[in-house]
Amino acid sequence: MEHLDKTTVKNILILGATGGIGAALLRRLSSEFPHAQIDCVIRGGSHLSLPGINLLRVTEVNEAHLSDVLKDAPNYQLILNTIGYLENDLGGPEKSVRDLDEERLLSYFRINSLITPILAKILRTKMQGPFVFATLSAMVGSIGENELGGWYGYRASKTALNMFIKNLAVEFARTNKQSLFLSIHPGTTQTKLSEKYNSRVTHKIHSPDEAAENILRIIFGTPFVKTGSFMNWDGRTIAW
Repeated sequence: MEHLDKTTVKNILILGATGGIGAALLRRLSSEFPHAQIDCVIRGGSHLSLPGINLLRVTEVNEAHLSDVLKDAPNYQLILNTIGYLENDLGGPEKSVRDLDEERLLSYFRINSLITPILAKILRTKMQGPFVFATLSAMVGSIGENELGGWYGYRASKTALNMFIKNLAVEFARTNKQSLFLSIHPGTTQTKLSEKYNSRVTHKIHSPDEAAENILRIIFGTPFVKTGSFMNWDGRTIAW
């Protein structure tokens, strides 16, 4: 098998399915895989109305809570982490080094970086046979393409995320040549995360449904030999 075959997908896990892209992915997965078990990790107060979805509610998205709700998890063929943040009550992306705040920087890494390797640790025995483990990254996490600077915490946390994906790819490939770890830039998308900044964008802005379509095309079209890749929404490999 060169890449993940849709017919082999029996169990799916998705984190962050109440956000714009995550919700669109969940709708599409529910439609395309009506006979698969789809487990969805959401925070306690979040609402989700799609039928047939197994909700795994957590108070906080951290190792303790994820370990608890996933202790009886099946063997997954597709794992998607769509959780990320650009701005919260601690503030938004920094324009200059003078704007740096230690707690805000740490919060970027907690959400944007650390969840992914912790999830892989928890599920390490639940990823057997062919599988894809994909997480949403961002073009601004590319060191090679950074010509504007700024956004210190967000950029660095996405760069760290990419390194975690690369490390995971190297480790799992030693024993499973049909494992595929991917960082995917979904493109600028009309979501709550980015809507405050989209007015300044001159390139195409995707709808969440378009982003979901692009992400799944990459997941099912990328061969296992490209594990550990940083992919753009259009299939291009992004410079680290």
